[in-house]
Amino acid sequence: MENLSLSLFGNEELISIMITCGIVAIMIFILFKLLKKNIKSDAFSILLITSMYAIISLWQLGSTKIPQTWWQPEATNEFITFEVLDETPSFDTVLAIGGEGDNNALESGYQVWFNDLQVLGSNDNINWETITVLNNQSSYMGWNITEGDWNYRYISLVMQNQNSVINEIAFKKTDSEELLGLKPITISNTENPYSAENIIDEQAIVPLHPSYYDSSYFDEIYHPRNAWEIANGQYMYASVHPLLGTSIIAIGIKLFGMNPFGWRIMGALFGIMILPLFYLMLKKLFKSRFLSTAGTTLFAADFMLITTSRIGTLEPFSVFFILLMTYFMIQYFYTSFTKTSFKKQLLWLALSGISMGLACSVKWTGCYSAVALAIIFFTHFIINFIKYNKSKSLTDAESIEFTKAFKERAVKIILWCCLFFVIIPLVIYVCHYIPTKVWKNDTWSISNVIKHSIYMYDYHANLQATHPYQSMWYQWLFDIRPIWYYFGNLGNGFIKTISCFNNPLVTVTGFFTMVYTFYHTIKTKSKEGFIIVICYLAALLPWVLVTRCVFSYHYYPSLPFLIMSIVYVMKLILNKFKNGKKIIIAYIILTLILFIVFLPVITGFTTTQEYVRALQWLPSWYFGG
Repeated sequence: MENLSLSLFGNEELISIMITCGIVAIMIFILFKLLKKNIKSDAFSILLITSMYAIISLWQLGSTKIPQTWWQPEATNEFITFEVLDETPSFDTVLAIGGEGDNNALESGYQVWFNDLQVLGSNDNINWETITVLNNQSSYMGWNITEGDWNYRYISLVMQNQNSVINEIAFKKTDSEELLGLKPITISNTENPYSAENIIDEQAIVPLHPSYYDSSYFDEIYHPRNAWEIANGQYMYASVHPLLGTSIIAIGIKLFGMNPFGWRIMGALFGIMILPLFYLMLKKLFKSRFLSTAGTTLFAADFMLITTSRIGTLEPFSVFFILLMTYFMIQYFYTSFTKTSFKKQLLWLALSGISMGLACSVKWTGCYSAVALAIIFFTHFIINFIKYNKSKSLTDAESIEFTKAFKERAVKIILWCCLFFVIIPLVIYVCHYIPTKVWKNDTWSISNVIKHSIYMYDYHANLQATHPYQSMWYQWLFDIRPIWYYFGNLGNGFIKTISCFNNPLVTVTGFFTMVYTFYHTIKTKSKEGFIIVICYLAALLPWVLVTRCVFSYHYYPSLPFLIMSIVYVMKLILNKFKNGKKIIIAYIILTLILFIVFLPVITGFTTTQEYVRALQWLPSWYFGG
């Protein structure tokens, strides 16, 4: 099946995914029929779209088997010597993985991955030669592979740095798919509480050809590490973002272990939950099942959603809470001072404020979108204030009722908003640090939270780093420069590759629909258009002023509102053209086709170099082909 799929579609997993999606779709249809539910309902659309996306998002998400035990030294230059048990001790590949040890053990520093770890070989246990030195700072919970041609009866690991950690090391037999057998024979520090066996006790799960599936990649060297520290009550090595999203990742690690599946599952689930939330937002704005289904399908078919959800970073949590706080503010925006109960108005505002606090506690990009909340709220207030001024001089029953309600509620709402959008978000932000140990030899305090926030600001403001796949905000508007996350060469022309960018059809269409939405909103004073444009600009415009190294995924918080602008124009098309629905359906089908075509490039599913090269449509696109 996989070989057939690879030869036909350049995607090893596509046929299996399509069969699974087809079976699940039939099951959902039968379920609704048995329950006598309307398949033309919102529930059917939400469940179908979310289920189809969830299957793809969770497919080959990550391995649950990765070395867990580790060995760490108590002093510099501790070593362990192993004897090779095989009759012929020749090997051509060294595979090593380093994670994190007991950060609470040393006052001097942190036990984090490889730091000047010497791998030596000898045939007499006296004269030693260097095989390799493991000092790859990007290899946290990722397999470090060294290839060569060696033949040694004894192998020694020398920890030249006290802060080194190693989880497992393995030696692949020359021209074989088997590993050498090893036995520890000399341990320099016999009092070390960590057994030398920890380094070779999980040989059965060592992947001979590691990929994203059983290793960390890109920013997973940071966030899963911090999450493991939170999950295990360890002092944190470093953190340059608020820690709520990292704490959510830690839940996955606590449930499933410190492995790729464990540190990715929570992001994948939040990415899945984004879709029904987005559907509800569209339904509130456009009051149309067809348009809500169309827009949610577009979001599910955009590359950014699935790529950022399948990696252990913060984006899924950030965007989810940004959408959640916006959804509740939209609910408030459509309330009436007289026809909506005061408690209900306060409920929507409270939920929006709480969600805002959560968003800002994941990433500070939540603060950008919080500006949109303020604009939407005060616009609603000003509209009603103008109406109040006009109503004061009128004597009809409706005007009298409105004037009375506004006088009673206006000041109260402003005061409650000080609680909902200032005090509560600050409390959430300060308190979300409590489960963490950001400060070595110190405890949580408001003062320390402030110090850490200043540290984060200084870090991002003064960051001078560059990256070959960085991009500027104006390049995001047309998918000019994707960021290349991962590449794995499987040999014989087969590869795994992951790049992060948007569906080109969504991006290009969205640019023009956003411009038209802006124009049409000014012309017609559309409430829906106003909300869409404000939320889009609030998420995007701050990046215009940022001069540090940024990437295409920073456009992600703007993406939902870009898609909303497409839906906004779809509504106009439906109203103006007789065949409008057919046009929209054709556009959605093209978007889905592009999603399927690019699936190997955005998920890491096995493909061929020729297939990837064919998708590099722009000179600035590079996917490893």
